[in-house]
Amino acid sequence: MSNRHPQRPDTAASASGSPADEDWVAVGAVAGSFGVRGELKIAPLTDFPDRFARTATVYLGEDHRPYQVRRTHPHKQHILLTLAGVEDRDAAERLRGLRIWVPASELTPLAADQFYLHDLIGLRVRHVDGRDLGVIADVVATPGADLFLVRGTPNGQDVLLPAVKAFVKAVDLAAGTVLVDPIPGLFDDAAEEAR
Repeated sequence: MSNRHPQRPDTAASASGSPADEDWVAVGAVAGSFGVRGELKIAPLTDFPDRFARTATVYLGEDHRPYQVRRTHPHKQHILLTLAGVEDRDAAERLRGLRIWVPASELTPLAADQFYLHDLIGLRVRHVDGRDLGVIADVVATPGADLFLVRGTPNGQDVLLPAVKAFVKAVDLAAGTVLVDPIPGLFDDAAEEAR
């Protein structure tokens, strides 16, 4: 499954410099400092780590504090990022653990058949036979395949559905539905228990 999403329209900026009334997407997390000159080691949370080289401003923490990007480059599994105002190791260490956000309007444009995982949250899950199976409450990343956490199943139990083409037949963002053909027993057991 692809974890991408179409771009959204730009919004106005607030007095703080961050976009007002905007949806936000986490694209990285500060894993720590690198060196003594304030460089940050970033764990990317995006399929497009090169986006850091194309981004003029990133927003840190839940309050989305803006920082101008001065320099960025890849380093092993991380991205090294130099931000304006973060001049030494101590300043960098104070940012450890914060998420790096961008406005959803700045997400990388995608092909028509691609989407971002966060757009799946809240979609109705329907069986190919027409039965309503619940709602996607979360997407759990695992090394093998992402899993859709489906809530509101016929018996009220949460179900983890592997997000693979063998089971997920169609995603219709406009209609708000995901059409699935799961392995026997995954949802059938829930339906039988509910009867």
